[in-house]
Amino acid sequence: MNSTASEPRVVATKRIRDTWPPISEDEVVLPSGARKDWIRMHLGTSAAILAVTKEKEIILTREYRHGLARTAYSLPGGTARESESADDCARRELLEETGFRAGRLLEMFAGNSLTAYLEGTLHLFFTRECVPTDRRPDPDEIQSVERMSVTQALANARAGAFESAVLTLAILMADARGWLVG
Repeated sequence: MNSTASEPRVVATKRIRDTWPPISEDEVVLPSGARKDWIRMHLGTSAAILAVTKEKEIILTREYRHGLARTAYSLPGGTARESESADDCARRELLEETGFRAGRLLEMFAGNSLTAYLEGTLHLFFTRECVPTDRRPDPDEIQSVERMSVTQALANARAGAFESAVLTLAILMADARGWLVG
């Protein structure tokens, strides 16, 4: 997208935090000439994965989500390590958080999930016929690993019952592509 004179522009940046997640504050000049301070979180590459078993069950995690201040359903996922590809990140996170190994990955989405203040790209992947391993998730991170039928997951997504827009998006996108029934 081309920048025009009428678009807001960053005139100063101050680093607020260097530890994860890095945060900066930008001073932005708006088209009217007014100035506004905006926070930006720098997450880089992240990945999440919608994993389906051969029994047509979706593998979800139940994790404490600080923004909600409670435990909620989530897709396995996280931030890529240095020089780690998005698909390798998705595979690693699925294994670490659920103990399941991914089959072939199909990418459904690559974009920004919080455009107001997040700098980075979220990659959403789909895999079918994932298989369990002996690995167990860290109980301080993952409260439980749950299997939900595709039918129930679709009903929850269509009803807006999940608190995660990313989880809802992944289920609806996979369904729209015919991947949940095939």
